[in-house]
Amino acid sequence: MKILIVDDESLNRFLLLHMLEEEGYTDCHEAKNGAEALEMASRLKPDLILLDVIMPRMNGYEVAPHLKQMYGDSYLPVIFITSLDDKESLARCLEVGGDDFVAKPFDKVILAAKIRAHGRIRQLSNKIELQNRALRYFQQNVDREHTIVEHIFNNAIVNKSDITAFFDFDLSPAAVFNGDVFLCEASPAGGVYFMVGDFTGHGLASAIGVLPVSRSFRSMARRGLSAGEMAAKLNTTLLSLLPADMFCAAVIVEIDASGKRFSVWNGGMPQLLLKEAGTRRVRTLPPRHMALGILESDEFEDDCEVFEAAEGDQLLVYTDGLMEVMNAAGEMADEQGVIKWFSAQAKVTSQYLHDRAVNYRGDLQQADDMTIVLYTCQSLATVKNDFTLNELPYSISLSLSGAELKNQHIVPSLIEMINSQPGMTLLRSDLYTVLSEMFNNALEHGILKLDSALKSSPDGFLEYYQAREIRLKQLQEGSVSFLIQFLPKDAALDITISDSGEGFDYTAPANTGEDNSFGRGLTLLNELCEQVTYSGNGNTLKVRLSVDR
Repeated sequence: MKILIVDDESLNRFLLLHMLEEEGYTDCHEAKNGAEALEMASRLKPDLILLDVIMPRMNGYEVAPHLKQMYGDSYLPVIFITSLDDKESLARCLEVGGDDFVAKPFDKVILAAKIRAHGRIRQLSNKIELQNRALRYFQQNVDREHTIVEHIFNNAIVNKSDITAFFDFDLSPAAVFNGDVFLCEASPAGGVYFMVGDFTGHGLASAIGVLPVSRSFRSMARRGLSAGEMAAKLNTTLLSLLPADMFCAAVIVEIDASGKRFSVWNGGMPQLLLKEAGTRRVRTLPPRHMALGILESDEFEDDCEVFEAAEGDQLLVYTDGLMEVMNAAGEMADEQGVIKWFSAQAKVTSQYLHDRAVNYRGDLQQADDMTIVLYTCQSLATVKNDFTLNELPYSISLSLSGAELKNQHIVPSLIEMINSQPGMTLLRSDLYTVLSEMFNNALEHGILKLDSALKSSPDGFLEYYQAREIRLKQLQEGSVSFLIQFLPKDAALDITISDSGEGFDYTAPANTGEDNSFGRGLTLLNELCEQVTYSGNGNTLKVRLSVDR
């Protein structure tokens, strides 16, 4: 330890030097006055200073503040050596920056003990300073990396202003990086796609998945894929990309050119809310699928819900950060709280819902990313479409039998064939839904002879698809044929599918109510197609899709 002794009396300096040498402190230096002490302290950088109070020209009270200022945040022990014993003088020693004092004549044992004690504090202070310096360096590197990543995110995840104009949205991350994502893009058919996603957790770790999702979403939107196709492809991407404990809850919505018809895939997100224009009546649309990045491709379900709304109706999509906001009493707002806020006025804004959540939270810190997206039903006439039809008629005929029906890519392959023709991207989303419904109906009921009533039990869906998998593996016979015809004069696409099954009585009334979870297929076809007709013994189904929309 390097010690600087500051005293104008040579005898005092001599006594202190010998006492310190006897205690093993050999690196000791002397200063005769305050000015010399400041010069030597600046040059020698001592670890401890013994400072006399009463000195000519510059006393100890004046020197101590300069010494402390010289060392800044570093701890420099200053022990006053003084013959003064009044309380005011001793108190002033500590007020001006002294850390301790020793009375004259010196007690060697007490002096040595105090030096050792302050030496330990000095060592700890130096250690902390080194750690702080390392932390500051690390923080600077982290800040620099965050700046770079933030720049990449800001440039990679940019929604077009002419499309975002149709939405009212608020994104509130809980950290620098947002694990929620809102994406929107025009469709080739003149409509709009949008996606709201919520990756596990928040911050940079959860936000990292946003980049590939954004890129893939925009690419698929430009190709006119359906919401279900998008979900399936994103699921495959995230399944290979994310660790086992991460996934992405998501809502993918396609709005048609009228601005009032929705095709929705909801996996693991809160229920969607639809409010009737000019009223406070709210309809709930619950999720029906698992989040993205959990299920293998053969287990994944890509079917969508299709529904119509009216001009001025308001659709709310939000992440769980809104409904899971907690108040001081530990009570969660939950889905009912969100419905209450949403129905408080005939028309609300994202800022209004954000403010309600903040007020509910009070002084508590935001715990999760929160995203709010509102869409008010309106004409999307300003969205340009990619629409040039073939002037000549054409047809595609395909017949599959036995083992060929086990192929998982039958519908996507057919869609690629159709979409290779001019203007057919316009139909891709509806085409995917229609072909999937028609083929699954022919395969499952016509060929595999599965009974939809099986789905009515609590575990019915699981039993149904287990039976489907078993029978499909054992399949040796049966056939399904497709005939797809484009009629340019009618601007329509006719799709006919026939199977070799026994058929059914299509003239009998069908239960297609909302509570019939396995009877929505025909209702969906009627909503999407101009015509839906059965023929033969019920094993031939023909639909017409209008292309001129």
